[in-house]
Amino acid sequence: MTSHAERFDALIADFPDMIHSVDGGGNIVFVNRMATQLLGYAPAELLAMNIRQLYPPEILDAVERGFNEVKETGEKRIESLFMAKDGTRIPVELRTLVIRDDDGGFSRTFTVSRDLRVMKEMQASLIQASKLAAIGELAAGVVHDLNNPLTAIILASTILKQSAGSGRFSPEELSEQLATYCETINESAETMSNLTTRLRDFSRGIKEQYAAVDLFDPVNDALFILSHKLRNGNVHVTCPIVKARHWVHGDRNQLQQLFLNLFSNACDAMAERDRRELNVAVSEEQADGHRCWKCAVSDTGAGIPADIQDRVFKAFFTTKPRGKGTGLGLSICRTIVNEHNGVLSLQSEPGAGTTFSVLLPALTA
Repeated sequence: MTSHAERFDALIADFPDMIHSVDGGGNIVFVNRMATQLLGYAPAELLAMNIRQLYPPEILDAVERGFNEVKETGEKRIESLFMAKDGTRIPVELRTLVIRDDDGGFSRTFTVSRDLRVMKEMQASLIQASKLAAIGELAAGVVHDLNNPLTAIILASTILKQSAGSGRFSPEELSEQLATYCETINESAETMSNLTTRLRDFSRGIKEQYAAVDLFDPVNDALFILSHKLRNGNVHVTCPIVKARHWVHGDRNQLQQLFLNLFSNACDAMAERDRRELNVAVSEEQADGHRCWKCAVSDTGAGIPADIQDRVFKAFFTTKPRGKGTGLGLSICRTIVNEHNGVLSLQSEPGAGTTFSVLLPALTA
């Protein structure tokens, strides 16, 4: 007859998520079968390793801080990265508990690690779906924004043609007109090129490697793409962010999507208001002893009632009328911020507007 202990051991061994334990020095003292399948190591190899060897080098400092923290607090839940034997980086959710001895001292950890690759793929699909929805909304604005520089090009080239054939101007006067109108044509063509390039990259959903990102760029890219919606909604924008001062480590396209969603939601929230002001500001803050940039996006909309503020970040929850929203925008925003090791929060009072705050670790190097 199978004992309770034997059944428990069998459950742990065949558990669908990776389970492992480490001692006070980080040496691996237990792994289940899923650990070998997930990481590609034999059981004996894992039991001869230190847990630090399973993490990519770039996050070892964060791993060390987390290990020290869990020893003190007794438990921790966090997203991280494992590195398999073949070098594959695997996103995982770690749930760790501390097992203590009879005297209350640290004995070892008990950690359940869930493979997040499928979930990350689904999140990427949702982000792309949100982008495609935004592209449809932007179509009318693109036509309008392209029409202005195109009109300037046609007008400048027509005047040049008429001036050259009229015989009323000296060579010097024609040369001066040529330089002036060519500059107009070049500036208009550059405007059209910038617009089409940004929209092309945005619609393709280009996945960049994490790198140094100046917050000025994704914020202003998002304002540029939404310029038609802002003009049509008579929204006054205040954005005193300066270039090359507020640096973070991340994916520029994802951060652009984050601010695009926040700005678009702000416009929708102010649609029925007489006063429509969108304010974007960046300030420096300290969080857990680390320097961060806090980017606050404030509107003068109707505000969000207190009883639903905790729900607005959940997928498919929306306060917009049927057919006006998918309920994915803020859920995607929180996913992007979490992937950048940041925090997304809100402050709102009915009738007094809403402020969404994005707190991201500052890149100091």
